[in-house]
Amino acid sequence: MSLDHPLERIIIIGSGVTGLTVANLMRTEFPRADITIIAAETPTTASPSADYASMWAGAHYRPIPRSSHQLEQEFDMALRTAEIMKEIAKVASEAGVKLMPGVEYLEDPPEAVLSLKTGDMYAGPDDEFRVLEQEELPLGVRWGCEYQSYCINVPVYSRWLLDRFLASDGRVVKHRLTSAAEAFEFAEKNGLGKVSTIVNCSGRNFDRDGKVKIIRGQTVLVRQEYGKTVTRQNHDGTWSFLIPRPLHGGTIIGGTKEIGDMEERPRPQTRKELLRQSVKYFPDFVDSVEKFDVVKDNVGRRPWREGGYRIEVESINRDKKILHGYGAGGRGYELSWSAAEKIVALVKQATFIGPKL
Repeated sequence: MSLDHPLERIIIIGSGVTGLTVANLMRTEFPRADITIIAAETPTTASPSADYASMWAGAHYRPIPRSSHQLEQEFDMALRTAEIMKEIAKVASEAGVKLMPGVEYLEDPPEAVLSLKTGDMYAGPDDEFRVLEQEELPLGVRWGCEYQSYCINVPVYSRWLLDRFLASDGRVVKHRLTSAAEAFEFAEKNGLGKVSTIVNCSGRNFDRDGKVKIIRGQTVLVRQEYGKTVTRQNHDGTWSFLIPRPLHGGTIIGGTKEIGDMEERPRPQTRKELLRQSVKYFPDFVDSVEKFDVVKDNVGRRPWREGGYRIEVESINRDKKILHGYGAGGRGYELSWSAAEKIVALVKQATFIGPKL
């Protein structure tokens, strides 16, 4: 098949972690294809907006028990992504992914975790899972564990993905689309050729999907470094966590989950509360609010979708298809490689590019 065939041209909308991961995997799976990312913002954007949530994330791997069909799917996706992330950490230290211990403290643990015992598989094969003894638990915590996890310095990792894509003859066009379907006409009018395949990794699908909700997350990046990622779930449903950023990127202190809150500016009172809670719950990190060396406040609008990721084909007409891959919420990095594999497999099925599945 020559490049004159329209199915050899692919547009990916969005350069968040899902879009960038899909782009890299497509370069491997479709080496002869002409692949372009169209995105309003990229990892090189000087001052990314709150809508570019991938740039503000505190990214770590925290398994979630299989308590529903959706979470069972996400558990498997996170497991597969962890397998690839751990390999990246081993072979490409410059990517900003690092293996490190993960620790969890639960004040009100669900039944699904109370039956777990040391040696069970929790975060993947050989995860060194251990249930903490009662004397190891902080005041107010009923259950805790530790296991092998990974953390990501998201600006470094996203730039690494972008650079790999560009180095493999990928193309990036900075433009703000108003819909996924608009990409067909935009491509033809702007020298990208006639395109039949659009991969929509826009995150929130231009607010056209009623199942997508925005979750505002505010965190604080501090210069101090930590050697593990720790999450505490409190009885009232709030969370406190520390997520180190490898390659001397400091540590993310978090965080909030504010559904439907569109405020993009950091709230000073939220910063104070996050730092106060960090000192209260993790005094071995920094034992006084005054000692924190704050780098910046982070606010990201995370597009969470009821029912989980939307990974499916939408046929516009006989010759045009949109492959949707969006709606990860706060787990974009944790699910990214598995989601990309599913999206690319769908592209193969829908367009006959590469071997038919």
